Amino acid sequence: MDLCVDIGGTKTFVAVFDDNSITPREVEQFPTQSHRGFEDFLNRMVKISKRLLNGNHPNVWGISTAGAVDEYGNLLWSPNLGWKNLPLKKIVSEIFGDNGVVENDCNAAAYAESWVRQSDNLAYVTVSTGIGMGLVLQGKVFRGSHSSAGEIGHTIVEEEGPVCSCGRRGCLQALSSGRGLENLIQSITGEKLSCEEILLRAQNGIEPYLKVALHGAQVLARTLTNIVDALDLQTLVLGGGLTKNEFYVGKVLKYIQQNYYRPPGKVVSLELSKVEPNPGVVGVLLMAREIFKGIKGDIGR
Repeated sequence: MDLCVDIGGTKTFVAVFDDNSITPREVEQFPTQSHRGFEDFLNRMVKISKRLLNGNHPNVWGISTAGAVDEYGNLLWSPNLGWKNLPLKKIVSEIFGDNGVVENDCNAAAYAESWVRQSDNLAYVTVSTGIGMGLVLQGKVFRGSHSSAGEIGHTIVEEEGPVCSCGRRGCLQALSSGRGLENLIQSITGEKLSCEEILLRAQNGIEPYLKVALHGAQVLARTLTNIVDALDLQTLVLGGGLTKNEFYVGKVLKYIQQNYYRPPGKVVSLELSKVEPNPGVVGVLLMAREIFKGIKGDIGR
């Protein structure tokens, strides 16, 4: 069996797969709770993984995680998790062996989406606790010069905007992500509400929830429209928890569809992720199999 884990700011997803299958045999989800420290998280993740493996050693393993990951599998920094300079691949290799891959969650998800859709120029954007992007350009995952390409959640969209988890003001994530919406409402009303409750009130036309949600959706949509045009993308795929809210994601997709630049013949496919059970898990699984088993899809790494 193969083991894959997706570490998100709120939830962590563990899945085991039979050889050569991309449909998991068994899955389990648990709260990440990164504030309790990495050692606590690791102990919980390993315990669940070993149980799902039924005592077997994985043939290959993969971890997709929020944050910048270098070519050696080190987690350089994840503002959403609060972890820095973590030798993640080295640590997990000591438990599950050397046949493993650690990758940024959005890079892994973009790889899975490109493999499934056979799209050579694609961006995958997750809109969840935070906001991130993975890029496949000309058939290859694009990581940038410092392994942090795609960190659009930490791009400044409002100079005097709210403080972001990265320490700067006005980042996209602070305005348009789930945690961003929650923090904004708390600063206005003093209420500690879930993103789901905020969007429900917004959908019912209740202020200030409607104003905050509409502004977050518009800022996100404008940013994504500019990315679609700047990179001349073939496909834009949206995933993450907020994309399951039709009110919010509908506003985003409508704006992009109406506003992206249209020279003759340009058509951009705007889609929601349908890779199950999780595109980050499937992407890192495909990456690990390609590297350690020689199993290649049509889209190269």
